[in-house]
Amino acid sequence: MLITRTNVSRAPCRRCHILRVLLLMVLGVVLVALVAKESFALIGGIQPIMFGYLFAGLAVVTFIMKLGYYYYQKRQK
Repeated sequence: MLITRTNVSRAPCRRCHILRVLLLMVLGVVLVALVAKESFALIGGIQPIMFGYLFAGLAVVTFIMKLGYYYYQKRQK
């Protein structure tokens, strides 16, 4: 059986907003790449693995901070 919505709103859904933002961001990156070609030469040495190290490092630092805060709260009680 098909399920239909009875109260349909005219406002765009959350998925539509997310897709629009994504497309605008991609368009912005393309425009910046076309306008400032020589600016991207400065960041040419960045490797994708660096982003992996960055996110993994942020996760470890966040865990250590939360663990320290937990022990600090536990000691206060």
